[in-house]
Amino acid sequence: MCDQRLWQACIKHLPENVELIHLAIPMGKSIDEIITALDKLLPKGKVNLAGFSLGGYLASAYALKYPEKVSKLLLISNMSYSLPEAELKERSRTIAYLKTHGYSGIPTKRITALLHPDNRNNQDIIHCIREMDTSLGKATLIYQLTVTTQRENLLIKLPKLSFPVQFLIGDNDSLVKLSRISNILGQSEHVSLIVLSNTGHMLPLEQPQKCALKMNNFFIE
Repeated sequence: MCDQRLWQACIKHLPENVELIHLAIPMGKSIDEIITALDKLLPKGKVNLAGFSLGGYLASAYALKYPEKVSKLLLISNMSYSLPEAELKERSRTIAYLKTHGYSGIPTKRITALLHPDNRNNQDIIHCIREMDTSLGKATLIYQLTVTTQRENLLIKLPKLSFPVQFLIGDNDSLVKLSRISNILGQSEHVSLIVLSNTGHMLPLEQPQKCALKMNNFFIE
């Protein structure tokens, strides 16, 4: 679970003429309702859309539903894929546990599993992840797990889009299978992949300067 603090380090490295606007995930009873609500929050006209992790999946869903409203799509630490059976079962157990027990926050073991080994002792990153999780809290966690668990494979649909789509992925991201993204690269000249070395799932926190550079290169230059 992340909020605007995910992007604070990246913003420092963006040019002054580039504005990064964070949008919290809207409330909805389904992914489609979330996308409809998101459309009401975005400005009129075409936008450059970036999404991180779950936000990347939602950004893909938005681009596929409203392709006429998107200029470029950047997917960070996400492959817009359906969840494997093992994760579906794990989420079901987690939701049931959370509904009957308290929530003491994201475990340190879970945080470090998201990071590249070189960053697992970075207390600034760990503190930021923990603070975001604490601020959003149990109710948000249950909501996000419940509403976004059942999701279709959007990855196979992205090559059909007529505008640039880029994946920005850490080479040590345990939640993304690079081979699945690679399989669609040849299906469209509009789809590209950039892999950052020595980076886990929390790419904007682990590599903020490189993340900002790649965002600027993709959207502006």
